[in-house]
Amino acid sequence: MFDITQLLTYDQIVIQCHDNPDPDAIASAFALYKYLTEYGKKVQIVYSGISEIKKTNLLLMIVEFKIPMRYIKNDDDTLVFEGSGKNILIMVDCQYNASNVKKLTADEIVIIDHHKKNKNTPDLPLCDIRPYLGSCSTLVWHLLGNAGFDFRKYPDVGTALFYGLYTDTTSLSEIKHPLDKDLRDTIKYDTSLMRKLRNSNLSIEDLTIAANTLKNHVICKNINSAVFEAETCDSNVLGFISDLVLQVDNINVCIIYCRVNNEFKLSVRSCVREVMANELTEQICHGIGSGGGHNNKAGANINIDLLDKFSSENFSKFLLERLTEYFNNYENIYCNRLELDTNKLDMYRKEAVPIGFVRSIDIFPAGTELLIRTLEGDTHVTADPDIYIMVGFDLGVWPIKHNKFKISYHELDIPYKQDEQFKTENQYDPTVKDRIHGKSLSLLPHVRSCIPTGENIIYAKKLEKRTKVFTTWNPEGYMLGDIGDYLAIRTDDLNDAYVIKERIFNKTYAKICN
Repeated sequence: MFDITQLLTYDQIVIQCHDNPDPDAIASAFALYKYLTEYGKKVQIVYSGISEIKKTNLLLMIVEFKIPMRYIKNDDDTLVFEGSGKNILIMVDCQYNASNVKKLTADEIVIIDHHKKNKNTPDLPLCDIRPYLGSCSTLVWHLLGNAGFDFRKYPDVGTALFYGLYTDTTSLSEIKHPLDKDLRDTIKYDTSLMRKLRNSNLSIEDLTIAANTLKNHVICKNINSAVFEAETCDSNVLGFISDLVLQVDNINVCIIYCRVNNEFKLSVRSCVREVMANELTEQICHGIGSGGGHNNKAGANINIDLLDKFSSENFSKFLLERLTEYFNNYENIYCNRLELDTNKLDMYRKEAVPIGFVRSIDIFPAGTELLIRTLEGDTHVTADPDIYIMVGFDLGVWPIKHNKFKISYHELDIPYKQDEQFKTENQYDPTVKDRIHGKSLSLLPHVRSCIPTGENIIYAKKLEKRTKVFTTWNPEGYMLGDIGDYLAIRTDDLNDAYVIKERIFNKTYAKICN
């Protein structure tokens, strides 16, 4: 993993934002500038584009945070380094050789970005690209935190990074990864300044774009969905238009998009539980971009260079095709009205493979309202002697009542250890937080191992179609099962149905022969 302290070995440092920078790029550059200058480094922040920054909120950022940004004209080939010594170019919120950034030269190049890797981006030794994050500000905040940067000493940095996340996730509505949520929940920022920045987001020109967008749409009545094309604009403008569109009768799902340089930016909305906006967005972006957010609001960036092999030049048509494909390729299962013939289902017993557990009251006192944060999302429980928290092979977390735990598992006097084969690049170790007082702890140090008793018997069937399972314990959402995954139903509770991923099922369950 990239260590930001490596940058301290360089004498001359230039931080470059993409052309026509947005708040996320500026905030990321500013935070790195503060960190490096604290160690006495000579640092410049530069950007290019069709003109110097003119937007009100960006100018307000630069003035309020005293950010020393230097504009380089497109036809200016002047060297940006001053003085002698080993130099380095740090690219934030963008990538080298990309079409949305002026190409500069340096002894060494670093990329810190949250967009999908461009096909023209070289493989560099100093590179940290995490397309699963909602903002580059999140990545910089995480890197600085690992380096011991004291955000309390620099509240302006915290405010800038919070605003970068705020704008790049459409007012925090498109947050997807736990690190984005951690930045949102823990950073200290100037509320008065944030209010000024928020109220500078939209201009009269933005309102004109919104008005024009509402005239340019395609509606698909059979799936109650609509696609709108906008002129080039900020993500916040797309989100503003999306919220308006979703108030229209008979439109349950909408996508608003615009082209920005070599990307399409998308804002996705849903007002029905059968369509989670974040999950739909990830389906649309599969193989061509990155996206995510919340159940009802999400956003995405799609790389135009990758799009060519997937679609025709009509992007609205492409989006409608993926929308229709999404609606046609799913089966919905509602646990409160299951109609399954269990005689046609095979029975399976859970294998004696250790997983993790912890009593909720071993982390916080009884009665504490808890938020458990994992890669899959947040789970809310109240600490209670009757509530246990289970931790699976892939760090998935689910609550279980004491009586079901005692029937299904034996406690082991050994610490929990994650199976190495289930570790992923974007892994996030689950945390648990006191929702009232804000105290947050890592969950794993409290977790012990347990092993199935063999009494945990389920009915199961392999899914032949992508399936959404609406569980009894999460009525507003669903578990998503892909083809090859398993629908599982507890034999002692036929309303307790859920999805088990294929790779986990094959490792942890054995068929009971008749």
